[in-house]
Amino acid sequence: MTQTAIKSTRPCRLADLFDQAAEACPGDQVAVGDVMDSLSHRSYGPLLLLPAVISILPVVGALPGVTWTTSALCLFVSLQFLFQRRTLWLPGGLRKLHVSLSTFEKGVAAARPWLRRIDGFTHPRLRLILKPPAPVFIAILCVALSLAMFVYSLVPGGVVIPAAALILIAIGLTTHDGIFVVTGAIAGSAAVSATGWLIARLVSHLG
Repeated sequence: MTQTAIKSTRPCRLADLFDQAAEACPGDQVAVGDVMDSLSHRSYGPLLLLPAVISILPVVGALPGVTWTTSALCLFVSLQFLFQRRTLWLPGGLRKLHVSLSTFEKGVAAARPWLRRIDGFTHPRLRLILKPPAPVFIAILCVALSLAMFVYSLVPGGVVIPAAALILIAIGLTTHDGIFVVTGAIAGSAAVSATGWLIARLVSHLG
């Protein structure tokens, strides 16, 4: 139940985050707690980005339980982003969950080329969207998207919809690019709005 200190709000390169997370796990297993600790000097953007990206990776995200684990991580981070906690708290049970290092490295290899491409398009701009009180509304949307991930995960491949919006927001927060935040917010609002319809469809199907 360790707390992870959140220190820096400086923009950073996306591709470096996954490499840093992989290097933080010297053994043959990658624990959730170790990965999140590797981002302890970052802000909430990278802490949201990592689990959101992992949830949609074809290698790691397809493993049993990974989608719900990453959804829970996004929810915990989003809630603490909302209340602007200076340290990140995760339950001990969640921190201890792990995958093999080889599986995680395959996921990193799959994500790295895309993250490098995105790095070429991001730079600090429209930073007004990152100033108070905007982060409160962004955090509320991130909480809603994290909850939506649980619902969408009940449909094969459905988690990509809310996760993609969360990834756009997290990219914007990480690189201080307000364009990505706004784009993610628009997509996220649509995904959250459709959650009620999806729940109704699932209930009617089960009925």
